[in-house]
Amino acid sequence: MDELGPERGQHSDQPNHSPWVAQLEPDGPARRLSCDLTTDVVVVGAGIAGVATSFFTLRATDRNVVLVERDRVALGATGHNAGQLTTYFERPLHDIASEFGAQRALQAQAALDAAHDLLDLMAAEAGSTVRVERFVGHMGMFTLDHVRVHLLNNQLRRQGGLSTETVVVSEDAEFLADIPREFDGLYEVVPQSRVCELLDTEGDAYRAVLSDRKGCANSAALTQQVLAHLEATYPDRFRYADRTPVERVVVGGGRAVAHALGRTISARHAVLCTNGFVDHVVEDLLGAEVQLAQDQRVSGLVGYMAAFAEEDRRPPAATSYIRNARVGVGDTPYVYVTRRAYDLASSTVTLTCMGGPEAELDGRPYDPTLPVPGPVLDAMDDEILAFAQPARHRGLPFDFQWHGLMGYSDGLVRVVGRHPEHAELLYNLGCNGVGFLPSVYGGDRIARLLAGQQLPASIFDPRVD
Repeated sequence: MDELGPERGQHSDQPNHSPWVAQLEPDGPARRLSCDLTTDVVVVGAGIAGVATSFFTLRATDRNVVLVERDRVALGATGHNAGQLTTYFERPLHDIASEFGAQRALQAQAALDAAHDLLDLMAAEAGSTVRVERFVGHMGMFTLDHVRVHLLNNQLRRQGGLSTETVVVSEDAEFLADIPREFDGLYEVVPQSRVCELLDTEGDAYRAVLSDRKGCANSAALTQQVLAHLEATYPDRFRYADRTPVERVVVGGGRAVAHALGRTISARHAVLCTNGFVDHVVEDLLGAEVQLAQDQRVSGLVGYMAAFAEEDRRPPAATSYIRNARVGVGDTPYVYVTRRAYDLASSTVTLTCMGGPEAELDGRPYDPTLPVPGPVLDAMDDEILAFAQPARHRGLPFDFQWHGLMGYSDGLVRVVGRHPEHAELLYNLGCNGVGFLPSVYGGDRIARLLAGQQLPASIFDPRVD
């Protein structure tokens, strides 16, 4: 037993308690849908994706918008995520290029990179008070495969005129001499001490680092504030209903009709922004189910996170650590640590967050009321704490521990756009585990489509088999 902490393995199950939800303002009474409505656009899901879609649509068009939410604003994945600003894909960029072509892959990457500016625009116009912290984040690598994959990505970026990510490799790396000469100029050789400094580690477990622009923000509080801005700015064109789960969406004949609580919302377009929450059906006028291509169908995966407050202020950071020997091969998820300023009622502290453990739903519906299992918290102590704060004793209670439903598709690429067979139906969904900036980008792209813009084909376009 540690002198200052309980014995390892002694975490008990804890309630699902998110630091982002803890900073939300009270929502007031529920606003359930109480009558049938007719509108131009119905947006299903009031997380960051749905609110961003509503924001950009109202801003760029003269359409009327109804936003409908099954729970309360931002209480789904938006309030139970890692709160990170990232623009990478869960799949290597060069792998995406091999499927869709280099031009489309690079266009998609550039679009996500530009989402930082879209986020700033939305936050500024909404008068948001949410902290948005940006910095250089790092990822630890330890094999030639890790380095080669990311140098291939860098090579593609350079060929397409995009900024390259920074890659440094330890002069002590066992694979240093095996890095192909074609990657010369795309990485730098540094002392092992520099690798440890960037990753905030000791020893030689990690031999290389990938660095790029990252950030942190409370996406739940931001979403709530943007929603308040929409209600104040567009009282004649915007309506919001919560505690209104949509059970069915019927598309065809130039209309989309959402059915919820025995009421209907009839619209020219329906936009699904539901992440991994797929307990509704979408069908055509004959009752046939409307589907996406198999590799675009979104299903949920539960991600677990925990955080503790530190009185000493430390600079914001986001660091991840690969744990499988080959990228995309193996069942061990990478782990990550973030630090950020966190405002309490009477002070501002450093909130250090850890994540990585995941769980399959195995066909069961996601239940946000379930606790975070004690063994998951034990695993965080055993496998991630040393990266987050080695001075902290194992077994100490966390200030926050939470889980959220992450929407993954088999193709690991977000779905943003119009259904190819039903022009009334659009999508902005599938976080695929990578921050919330893609949701903001998706909102802008949907608004452009609804404004009648002819956009070039994209890797995000919905497809059918």
